[in-house]
Amino acid sequence: MDKKTYIQISIVFVILIIITIVYLDYFKNVDVKQLNNSENVNIEIKKGSDDLISEMFYFSEDNKGNRYEIKSEYGVINPDKSNLILMDKVTAIIFLLNGEKIFISSNKAEYDDNNNDTTFSGSVKMVYSDHKINSEYMDLSFKDQTATLYDKVSYKSSLTKLSADKIFIDFVNKTTKIQMEDENKNILVRSKLKNVSN
Repeated sequence: MDKKTYIQISIVFVILIIITIVYLDYFKNVDVKQLNNSENVNIEIKKGSDDLISEMFYFSEDNKGNRYEIKSEYGVINPDKSNLILMDKVTAIIFLLNGEKIFISSNKAEYDDNNNDTTFSGSVKMVYSDHKINSEYMDLSFKDQTATLYDKVSYKSSLTKLSADKIFIDFVNKTTKIQMEDENKNILVRSKLKNVSN
């Protein structure tokens, strides 16, 4: 082979290498863009976000001695409202003055750092004494000592099971209000008592 052929082969080889590098680099970037547009975007943002706070913990106590603790695996401060903390994988405990504890868990929560009000969402579970309540959402007011659970609410105790649209609980007065959004629908109640005459 002469010198001219070697140069042509070398040029073709260099062009193939450049095309390969550009091709691989292009598809690598496309994969990252597609990942950021998929449902797993939260995972990627968490790994690279400077605003991410892992293992968050907030503690509050009112002037009566009731305490509130809320923890999450990770969260971010709302960029529009700095007092709102957006949390993932959340657990919370309310320690009432009478010694009772209320345990809460959910997939997500929005915690207001100014007044401790919290909106829990996604597989919300609340355990209070013998009472177990599941729902999709729960609005908690620590100041007023109230909770409103709504959307696919199910309640269980040692005596009763029920399904409703909304349950409002006042922890101070120990009252509960159970509602259906549609007045024509009934609250489904199942009693676990046997041989009871009404």
